[in-house]
Amino acid sequence: MSFLKTVAAHLYERFGNNIADCAIIFPNKRPAIYFRQQLGQLVDRPIWSPDLFTIHEFIQESTNRLPADRLLCSFLLYEAYSKVWSDQQLLPVSYERFYPLGEILLNDFTELESNAVSIKDIYSNLAELAAIDQGLDYLTEEQLEYLQRFWKNFSVERLSKQKERFLQLWKHLPAIFELFRTELEQRGLITTGMIYRSLVTEAYDRKDFPTRWKHLVFVGFNALNRSELQALKKWEEQGIALFYFDTDTHYIDDELQEAGRFLRRNLSLFTNQLSTGNNIRRTDRSIQLIAAEGNAAQVRMLPALLENVPGIKEEPEQTAILLADENQLLPVLHALPDWTDKVNITMGYGLVQSPLYSLMQTIIRIQESLWQNKGRSVYYQPLLQLVQHPYLYQLPEAAEIAATVLQKALVSIPAASWEKLEEPRLKKCLTLIQHPIEIISLIRDILEDHLATFVEGEATDLQSQLIHAAHAQLNRLEDLLIERKEELSLSFISELILQVMRSQSVPLEGEPLRGLQIMGLLESRALDFKHIILLNVNEGILPKKAVAPTLIPDSIRRAYGLSVLENQDAIFAYVFYRLLQRSQSVSCLYNTAVDEKGMAEQSRFLTQIEYETGIPILRKSVKMDINPKAKEPIVIEKDDAVMRTLNKYTGEEVILSPSALNTYIDCRLRFYFQNLQGIREPEEREEEISPRVLGNFLHRAMEFLYKGLEEKKGNKWVEPGDFEWLNSQIDNYLKQALGLELAKDRNHVVDYTGTLRIVEEVVKIYIEEVLKQDKRWAPFEMVDQEWKIAHPVQLDVEGRRITIRLGGFIDRLDRKDGVYRIIDYKTGNDKKEFRSVQDLFTRDRTDRNKAALQTLLYAELLGKQLEQQPKSGAAPDWMQSHVGTARVQAGLYNVRQMRSEGPEFDWRLSESAAKTKLDDHRIKEIGTELMDSLQWVLSEIFTRDQPFDQTERREKCEYCPYQKICGR
Repeated sequence: MSFLKTVAAHLYERFGNNIADCAIIFPNKRPAIYFRQQLGQLVDRPIWSPDLFTIHEFIQESTNRLPADRLLCSFLLYEAYSKVWSDQQLLPVSYERFYPLGEILLNDFTELESNAVSIKDIYSNLAELAAIDQGLDYLTEEQLEYLQRFWKNFSVERLSKQKERFLQLWKHLPAIFELFRTELEQRGLITTGMIYRSLVTEAYDRKDFPTRWKHLVFVGFNALNRSELQALKKWEEQGIALFYFDTDTHYIDDELQEAGRFLRRNLSLFTNQLSTGNNIRRTDRSIQLIAAEGNAAQVRMLPALLENVPGIKEEPEQTAILLADENQLLPVLHALPDWTDKVNITMGYGLVQSPLYSLMQTIIRIQESLWQNKGRSVYYQPLLQLVQHPYLYQLPEAAEIAATVLQKALVSIPAASWEKLEEPRLKKCLTLIQHPIEIISLIRDILEDHLATFVEGEATDLQSQLIHAAHAQLNRLEDLLIERKEELSLSFISELILQVMRSQSVPLEGEPLRGLQIMGLLESRALDFKHIILLNVNEGILPKKAVAPTLIPDSIRRAYGLSVLENQDAIFAYVFYRLLQRSQSVSCLYNTAVDEKGMAEQSRFLTQIEYETGIPILRKSVKMDINPKAKEPIVIEKDDAVMRTLNKYTGEEVILSPSALNTYIDCRLRFYFQNLQGIREPEEREEEISPRVLGNFLHRAMEFLYKGLEEKKGNKWVEPGDFEWLNSQIDNYLKQALGLELAKDRNHVVDYTGTLRIVEEVVKIYIEEVLKQDKRWAPFEMVDQEWKIAHPVQLDVEGRRITIRLGGFIDRLDRKDGVYRIIDYKTGNDKKEFRSVQDLFTRDRTDRNKAALQTLLYAELLGKQLEQQPKSGAAPDWMQSHVGTARVQAGLYNVRQMRSEGPEFDWRLSESAAKTKLDDHRIKEIGTELMDSLQWVLSEIFTRDQPFDQTERREKCEYCPYQKICGR
């Protein structure tokens, strides 16, 4: 028989039809619903129902005053603090700085009031140990020892500034709290803590409390605060209070068992109307302990566990899924089998889990960005979050904004971009508010506009409830903030809004007494189920480690009998063990996967059951196979369609570049995706400083700098005297480079925010290093920059001769003493050394020097073009004027190495096997060897028998944009 059924039968047998004279009080709401059902099954004729209350509802019956709003309490506490500080000629901090401390003080005030502790005593400055003995004779020796231990740390000799500030606040808190209480009373308001204190002092507002009931029945209680203990003891002595504690010998008889910590005290103070049971140690049922690798694995076990519950389809309400971690609610709901059509969820759906909350967050971020930029522009991140939000992304105007921001890589979007918007939600969100408090009405208006977009019947009850709940809270918050004389910042009001919304939830559909029950652990108090499935039974979750922040040190909390960590552990221990008392089957699942919290071990409660009881334990381990089947290798055969695509390289328009060849050598399949099919990499914004980002900026800035010098001088020569001017123009041309790269507009003025400011400074340093190196190289002629080169190469493939065009863009080409020099700017970790030409083409090597292959290939192509001495008008003037043998060098401007080595930096490539730097003669020799090796690569590309397949070196897939296609 369940606990509540037993209580109902006992009370009905005792009071009969007069049970209506009783007030029956429970720890929480859920037991009252079950109790009413059990009582209804006992009566055979209509009777008046007794009054059923939660403990908080019951004590509220003692007062006529309204409960004080939490935020209003914060304001009133700050006013009390300000007045006390001013009276002491101290300068109070602003409300925004006080707010976090105020939240802690409100928690402490509630706890002190609830436990009827003398606030004057606890906050007295007891730094002088002798003072402990004066006026505190009601404390035990152990409590006095706790106090002495704490205050020894505050001897005059050891006071620090932090301790001085702490003691200053500590000393004045009694006066602050007294003013705070007085202000509440004058407003006709009361807090829960103040109600509890009135229970002890009997200062009830309602004189018929609690005598309007003949009997007060307290059912299913465990931990009681000091006010409850004193009031309940007084009512029992008056003969009006009855107690029904649900107890078991397992934790009552064992003084070390934390689950019985409070009940042992309760049984010593009060008369329990029920005898202590002996149910936990029953061996007629086993407990299944399931170790699951990850939360997802736990949830995936649910269908199988539910399927094995006897009679679940006939009596689903006898089965409960209990969540030690309530964040698992949505995964659990998604995992339920289809036949569970009746489900009752007691926890409610948190607004913080809905798209509505993320929309409010985004609106706030947009306004904070607009506020920072005075309405002239907005940062791209919150704007993208807005136009890609689930509620808005389908709007044509939202899609247009998203496309523009992504395609142009805009960082700061000017107001002109949205001035012509017509969609009301987007338009309002991107309109700068004039005062911080207007953020509340803005969010409220956007929510109303969103609700209006639903056609009749389209909006779900849940969506409507969430919007209405948010609307009500916004109205309440606005009313409270309007009363404030001090103007609060946008960031503070925004955080208040989000804080309030995080605590909101709406009930999910379901009948309380029908269907599979899903609830949080504490909601199971006083309830019994035949079949229990408990998730996340991990140490650190059950019991929880977190405790509410407090200003009262642990030693003083112990001295005055206030709650400490062990109390919380004892509460959860009792809730857990209670579930075992009448259950017929129990399955406890825990996570074995280590996460950032480090929680990967079963709760100590499970270990205690295993070693302290004779209950049969069945252990099982479950692993979630993330990749149950490896993806088949992808091989693209060169059929007629593929060969036709390859033929694009045999025309005059398409060039096969060194970077494409490097791609092919690394992975044939990536070459197919990227260069043949043109599958673009996903558009993603890079937030960190990567070599690619820095490289783009550096290339463009250097190009602009030397072109600017050429325009200024009217020639291409760079001389030592030019570098003063070049250094003076770095900022100017760097800004133009950023504008072109980020917004496709050289004249675009970039608003520097976040990492972009760092990028600019880093690139500026790199440019300065390049100019230092160039000054040492000067004088020289800057022949060309970002110059496109293309040279025909003939191949014999499968009995046919084809001609392809090799080439690409050379970063920089200069000339000195008749020698052309190809320079490739590098901002990453590229090396100038390579072992041999053969190693440049060895695809299995992870250290293959791709930069050297690219630069040497450009040198060979340039040499051939110069030797052919083209005289056509298509060739640049400097090439047409070339006379004699072509001398070409090639190297890397690796700016990281350049900065570390300074004047010792050498840009030349080198063969590590020969241990020599490459001069123009050696580069010419290497060119012949290079082209011979290149022939087999080119032949392989155009040979039908060689398919496009994946690389065998999986480490090359780590940063490949196509790894999701390949499944690697």
